[in-house]
Amino acid sequence: MRGSEVVQNGDELTVRLQVLAHPLRVYVRSGRLPPTNGGASSGARGVLAAVAAETHILIGQLHEKDWQQHASDTDGPASVERVEEALEPLSAENAAAMMGRLASQDLVWPEFTFMERTEADTVAGQVVELLGPDALWWSNGDEHSWSAVSACTFDGLVAGTDGHRFAVLVQVGED
Repeated sequence: MRGSEVVQNGDELTVRLQVLAHPLRVYVRSGRLPPTNGGASSGARGVLAAVAAETHILIGQLHEKDWQQHASDTDGPASVERVEEALEPLSAENAAAMMGRLASQDLVWPEFTFMERTEADTVAGQVVELLGPDALWWSNGDEHSWSAVSACTFDGLVAGTDGHRFAVLVQVGED
């Protein structure tokens, strides 16, 4: 697809996010959020629950597809509720930086890179920009600590939404 076709089809967010993916390490998911049960009255809490559910779907897919036999937690990935509890608010600037780091640098062996950091930062910034200035962003941790959600020893995630669309990036690893 050409750039203008992507914009017309509403797929630019998906296309940009896919650039950040890396086989067996960095997984991405984007799309439209389902309507929240409480509608507008459910506010940010309803949106957080919806993003946690979409994040849980991605984590379940990566576990089933690639990581079930390698994961350190035999109970499997965290429940939707546990994912929601793990998500901490993040500024758009910090979301872009964390997304760029997770897309470019291995959590387990930081000297191993998936893509150039400057390219990852640029694309991550575009993802953040596509969701707009009013988007809400979350992560399960920072450079030093995190709340595990994937059943793998290491995981890092960034999730965001403009209330209608969402984007999730997760990196997993075992040492």
